[in-house]
Amino acid sequence: MPDLPNLARRRLLRCTALGVVSMVVALDGEARAKPSFKATKKQAGYIVRSKPAEQMCAQCLYFIAPNDCVVVQGPISPLGWCNYYGD
Repeated sequence: MPDLPNLARRRLLRCTALGVVSMVVALDGEARAKPSFKATKKQAGYIVRSKPAEQMCAQCLYFIAPNDCVVVQGPISPLGWCNYYGD
């Protein structure tokens, strides 16, 4: 006759492990499915200047040449500036 408490414990551990693995896989897939957040130009306080300035998008650590940004929806100007400017 099988030992019922041990079978119940094994079943509980197996189900718990499967549940954890399933949750990790589901969360990983969900994270990949969501697009990254980018602020609108209005939300970021984005402005375009006509001439170079001390702080401008081309010098920002979020700038992606030639006219994109990690945090602001593009396209953006290298001469622009926003509230998320980072050295």
